[in-house]
This record gives sequence, structure tokens and C-alpha cells, in this order.
Amino acid sequence: MAEIFDPAVMMSGELPYTIDTKGRMSFPQRFRDIIGDKFILTRGADRRLTVYSEPKWSELMKKISAMRDGREKEVLKQIYIKGAIPVECDKMGRILVPQALREYAGLIKDVYVVGAMDTAEIWDKGVYESFTQSISQDELYAALGALEV
Repeated sequence: MAEIFDPAVMMSGELPYTIDTKGRMSFPQRFRDIIGDKFILTRGADRRLTVYSEPKWSELMKKISAMRDGREKEVLKQIYIKGAIPVECDKMGRILVPQALREYAGLIKDVYVVGAMDTAEIWDKGVYESFTQSISQDELYAALGALEV
């Protein structure tokens, strides 16, 4: 049976925010409505941070645990698991991004919080803009073509 897309549990959009010198930043209410006020923040690919709901994180941990020992499992453990930290929004909807994660993603002031379906991402503004601009038209058309089933 095909999986049904439910937009009520999918995150999308690019939302600009700022992060202060203490590492505090607002986290979008519309994403918190989906993943809750407590979630897991960890390193991701391309110098971004990835935000997982607690159930999604648990699912990912089970998948990593079930992998055969090898380089891929070790990479995931080093990047995702060892960099992961639970965070909770305060009464004002802010989170505290730990220094190590801010350094990894190069977060200094201007950031984007980006919905990526069942996860969210936090990017440095310049890194995000550079990454999105690096995607060629050919890559975009190939990706769109892959949607044809």
C-alpha cells in the first residue's frame, strides 16, 4: 500500500531568524506544532543542523543500530549520534543551540530554519544561500524527472 502524504505532519518553508551571541534563537511555531517543544538537534550534512522529533530520532537510532558494522555506521555514529543533544523551547519559543553545534554549522547571526518534510534544518544564511544556488538547472530537472513514477 502506498504511503499517504499528510501535509499536517510535514514541514516546509525557509524562515529567516537570528541567533544571539549566547546561542539562543526562536524556533518556528508551525514546526513546533508538528514536532513538539522538545526535540533532538544534531549535526547534518553540508554544515547544517538537523532537527528530529523524539519519535523520528528513536526510529533513526533503531535503523543505525540495525546496520552492519562498517564505515557507514561509524560515520553516522560520529556525525549524528555523538553530536546529538535534546533541546526544549522556552516559554518564548526559543532554543539554545550549543556552542559545538554552532561552530559546526558556522552559526553566528543570520540563519534559516528550513522545513525538510519530516525534519527541520538550521543553516547559516550564507551557507544555505550558497548551497541552494549551487544546484544547477540540470540537477533540478533530473530531480523533477525522478518524480515520474
